[in-house]
Amino acid sequence: MGSMRNPVGPLPSSIYWRRRAVALALVAVLVVLVVWALSMGGGGGNQAGKSGQDDRGEGAASSITPGPTSSESVPDNRPGGRDEDEEGSGGADDDEDEGTGGSGGSGSGGSDESGESEESGSDAGSGGGGDVDGLDACRSGQAKVSLVAARNEYAPGERPKLRLTVENTSGTPCKVDVNGDRAVFTIFDTDDKTIWSSEHCAADGSDELRVAAREKTTHTLTWKRDRSAASCATPSAGAPKAGTYLVEVAIPGLGTAQTSFVLAKD
Repeated sequence: MGSMRNPVGPLPSSIYWRRRAVALALVAVLVVLVVWALSMGGGGGNQAGKSGQDDRGEGAASSITPGPTSSESVPDNRPGGRDEDEEGSGGADDDEDEGTGGSGGSGSGGSDESGESEESGSDAGSGGGGDVDGLDACRSGQAKVSLVAARNEYAPGERPKLRLTVENTSGTPCKVDVNGDRAVFTIFDTDDKTIWSSEHCAADGSDELRVAAREKTTHTLTWKRDRSAASCATPSAGAPKAGTYLVEVAIPGLGTAQTSFVLAKD
């Protein structure tokens, strides 16, 4: 231990201390270099490993990507090819919608969307559908009737529409028969002469409508601007002239209702 603290030799002790310091410095530098070399080598290995993994991953992905086969269809890249298909489908849908819409408004005597029935000149139709079996006929005090012309004046060639409404004011449903010989529409001129009547040539059978409790049912008659005669006889010649006409509807058990309209001059 003494020789370590007090160097022995022919040279001064300060020289030996400097040699020792230089040696220790060299050793320290070598240690630092070794550590740095090891750390750099390890990092490079990791990067190489990651690079290898990435390469392997990409290789695996590439290896499982299917290539085109002879059975696959080749995309049609013609301009507008897809749009033409879509337009064709759209056109079919439009045609289909138009066809459906057109069929909804056809047919005589059928109910329209509002539930009104229409009778035409004597053409007629009825609203207020539903089972009428077991229902009593509507009576005065339980229901009331009203009659209006759809318009006050009709131009030449226009057919007047007359709307009969039966309103059930009670809490019990009832039925009303609007067949021509039960709900009798009569059109008079201002001289009180009968021009046309639904009773003159009424169809056989009945046309019963259900009137729900506290609800209304509407029946529309369209007059063809013609004349009629009793028992379906041939009426007098000549179309009704321009002027004012009175209309009355009479229903057994419910009474009568009146309205009027004008046929305009040419």
